[in-house]
Amino acid sequence: MNSHSTLRSYRILIVEDEKVTALDLKLTLEDLGYTVVACVGSGEAAIAAAEVQDIDLILMDIHLDTAMLGTEAAKIIMQRFGVPVLFLSAYTDEQTLDDASDSLPYGYMVKPFEKREVDAAIRIALTRHHADMELRQSEERLRLALEAARMSIWEWTPAPDVEIQMAVKHSPPQLISESLDALLVNVHPDDRDKIHQQITSHNRFQQPVRYRKHEGNDYRRVELFASLFSWANGDRRVIGVLHDVHERYLADEQLRQANAVFNSTSEGILITDNLRRVLNVNPAFSQITGYSTEDVRGQNPDEFLHARRHSDQFYPRLASDAQGYWSGEIACQRKNGEFFPAWEHVCTVLSDDGQLQNFVITFSDISELRRVEKNLATLAYMDALTGVGNRVRLEQVVREALEGDDTPGSVGILYLDLDGFKLINDTLGHSEGDLLLRIMADRFKQSVRDEDTVVRIGGDEFVIVLTGVEQEDNLKIVATKLLAAVQEPVTLSRERVELSASIGIVMSRPSVHEYEELLKAADTALFEAKRQGKNRYCIYDFALAMEFNERLRIERNLKQAIRNDELAIEFQPLIDLQTAQVYGMEALCRWYHDELGMIPPDRFIPIAEQSDVIVDIGAWMLRESCRELRNWMDAGMPPLVVSVNVSARQLTDSSFSELLIATLEEFNIPAAQLELEITETALQANEQVLRQLENIRKSGVGLAIDDFGTGYSSLSRLKELPFDRVKIDRSFVRDLPHDSNDIEICRAIMALCQVLNLRVTAEGVENRNQLNMLRELGCCCIQGYLFSRPMRPECVADWLQGADIRAILG
Repeated sequence: MNSHSTLRSYRILIVEDEKVTALDLKLTLEDLGYTVVACVGSGEAAIAAAEVQDIDLILMDIHLDTAMLGTEAAKIIMQRFGVPVLFLSAYTDEQTLDDASDSLPYGYMVKPFEKREVDAAIRIALTRHHADMELRQSEERLRLALEAARMSIWEWTPAPDVEIQMAVKHSPPQLISESLDALLVNVHPDDRDKIHQQITSHNRFQQPVRYRKHEGNDYRRVELFASLFSWANGDRRVIGVLHDVHERYLADEQLRQANAVFNSTSEGILITDNLRRVLNVNPAFSQITGYSTEDVRGQNPDEFLHARRHSDQFYPRLASDAQGYWSGEIACQRKNGEFFPAWEHVCTVLSDDGQLQNFVITFSDISELRRVEKNLATLAYMDALTGVGNRVRLEQVVREALEGDDTPGSVGILYLDLDGFKLINDTLGHSEGDLLLRIMADRFKQSVRDEDTVVRIGGDEFVIVLTGVEQEDNLKIVATKLLAAVQEPVTLSRERVELSASIGIVMSRPSVHEYEELLKAADTALFEAKRQGKNRYCIYDFALAMEFNERLRIERNLKQAIRNDELAIEFQPLIDLQTAQVYGMEALCRWYHDELGMIPPDRFIPIAEQSDVIVDIGAWMLRESCRELRNWMDAGMPPLVVSVNVSARQLTDSSFSELLIATLEEFNIPAAQLELEITETALQANEQVLRQLENIRKSGVGLAIDDFGTGYSSLSRLKELPFDRVKIDRSFVRDLPHDSNDIEICRAIMALCQVLNLRVTAEGVENRNQLNMLRELGCCCIQGYLFSRPMRPECVADWLQGADIRAILG
């Protein structure tokens, strides 16, 4: 490039429409040593030649053969092929010169010109083009380098009135990619003020900012580097570079987060090298174990932490495992020698080339968790009130004893129920009742062997399990001790009380050897003990077994009774002594089974009340009673009140009131013609029952207390109950007028009901002596065989028509 001879090898294209001029120019160039590749007369031809030939320079006339000017062709050639153009023209007007300037030519010669002028212009044009090529290559290398480094260049020319600190004057760099304004558009709004502050106060700075390349893209983290440059003429310019560090920022962020976790987590963390030598531990590790970092650095965790070393194959197998981690419980040891259970997680860390680099061990002290689990296991088998076992413990002990082969003898079950506990609990309060239960539980534990088990299964019911029982006499001895323990007076917080217990006893034998069978057999024996008068024990024997089997059979068949249409309803008249008329009928349920025959209600109702079957039976009785009452009303019979028995389970059903109202509406029965009989013991259920009774009373349906005197209703509570009638239990009527105690009981009931404005009906009246005594005591209503046995619904009308009540009353 620096010698003239070097230029002689360049290839030149001549674009001239005057052939003589083109030939003369061709000869001149060849004489100067250049190679003329072609002479064309139009811009289109020049473009075509530049596309297919290797050309170093084009000498271009402006006004050519076709409509395309040389300036237009030159612009296309520069843009497409980058070939430099030197204009040769006789025109020097402003328009021509402006058009020529737009195409960025490498020279402009005015015709005519001399040989030396042509040579000089060509040499200058080629030298400049060569320099431009080197600059473009340099810019391309810089662009590629910036792109590889994820960086970009920017600049800012501050206004003259902007004050910024100046440093020494610099020569400005040669490459500029975008202005500050264009840069700030893509900088996060919250970061723009930072850039302005840095630019105006520092001549060289570095600032991390959030930046996006285009609007709509997500912001990325970049570092902005900038310096302030000043020209000799006073111009100033800030030129900077953007370096995309987003991935590095995210990695640093993860490192910061990991470091925060490492230092603040409650789990102990050890990091080892690939030979399991400790490199670092976190604060939680020191807090849990008592070891400092210096204590354990360079050591193998198996040597100081693990109470038992991992196997020799553990770590190699872990390193080769695709998952690369293991979790499990392991025993660890603190610096002071104390052992503790830990949940440990071990994982591998691989280098970029997949080689094992580190092990990371994390662990948690689970001592407290194990203590809680142990306590929960204890609580799961313990009655919270008394501290003895609960129903879950009972089943566990009995099943293990029945299945175990190492315990000789049989399993004995003593099912105990405290007589009269309900009265104490209701009169003295639940806190006193709870205290009494705790005292009794302690007495029971003191009355049996250490290997025997005492459990409370609910309320005032306890079960004592004895293993290795050789004969029933052993169980009788224990039962006697338990009865004596219960009978000892108990001093509570405010009262000294005495009570008794009933016990049902069963011993496992081939015929009764399942858990459920044993418990039901003991319950059957307990029921018999209570029936015999309480304060005693009863052993499950053949007779009770027969009864027990019958109960099981009844229980199985009872669920199908309604579906098979085996239940029937009968009615017994209720007599008003003052008017000598029938004022109502009590609805009584009867069960006629194909195989068992007629089963009396006192046999199946108690069994039904132990399950939800009683709810279905009660709903059936209510519906059928209303249906028959509707039939009597439609037949023109005189108005009667139908009395229907309701169980405690029905009253605890929140939907019972809705069922009652719906049944009355279905059969169009006035509420006043229906009366519900509730046993006195059912009133002890809970407050929900009392709310249910209030709702029933508000509907207009009558309420009566059935079997009054057999339960434990206090006088104050009876006063608050929403009842209209009291029915004296037949047990107080049966021995009238000969039993003075029954006379006084009935007299007291009459007096009480008179004060409370309650009507009284006596049940079980079978002879005139009973009738006369009840009259004398002031009873207003009676019911019993003296007037009629229960009858089928279709017989009621005929009985009413033929019965002479006045004659019976005398």
